[in-house]
Amino acid sequence: MASRKLRSAPGEQAAGTKLKTLLGVCKRMVKEVSSYEKEVVTNEARVQKMRDEGKDPYSIRKQEEVLQESYMMIPDSKARLENSIQDLEACLNECKDAEGLDQAVVDEAKALVAAQQA
Repeated sequence: MASRKLRSAPGEQAAGTKLKTLLGVCKRMVKEVSSYEKEVVTNEARVQKMRDEGKDPYSIRKQEEVLQESYMMIPDSKARLENSIQDLEACLNECKDAEGLDQAVVDEAKALVAAQQA
């Protein structure tokens, strides 16, 4: 009979997949928060430029509404980021004794959690 490669237990495979998925979610949330913060700066500059140039008050008001929507998205995104970081940290605690995990993924996850807690 041909020799068979030993496979890791299904739970360990699921833990590795879950860890990779949660890491991807956290990385995306970090980018999203950063994107909204940049958008606020851009929109503030746009509103100020419109005021300085004496643009139509209606256009300025509409741009201010866009700015307010950007402001509202930041706390929501930060809350979702915190939740995803907590989920990632819980997954790391569950997976710490699992064998066969990609160490690079584990290290990246730990670094992301540490960076967000700092």
